[in-house]
Amino acid sequence: MTARLIGIPKLLTFRYEDLRRAVTTLPCMNCGIERYTQAAHGNKDKGSGLKASDAAIAALCCDRPGIRGCHSMLDQGGAMLKEERRAFEMEMIAKTYIALIERGLLRVEKCRS
Repeated sequence: MTARLIGIPKLLTFRYEDLRRAVTTLPCMNCGIERYTQAAHGNKDKGSGLKASDAAIAALCCDRPGIRGCHSMLDQGGAMLKEERRAFEMEMIAKTYIALIERGLLRVEKCRS
């Protein structure tokens, strides 16, 4: 008798380059600095081989000479406990979506039934 391997389908991860690009046009949602923004993915549900969804991104600044950016403070930890980091992530993601909608960079259309 031959053992059969059961394949587990790989989960699809939402990717949308236009959304990531729009996020980088915003100021950092934490400190407000402009022109250094990156699309920071939430770290929840991310890990060994799993990519984070573009649906959960926040506008956070990158490191600059002599300054640690808000993105690396989120990703590399140390500055916050895990629970604080998760709450911070969700707040930054929400602020990012509000900013995108208010600036007309993200449109929500009514679904037709």
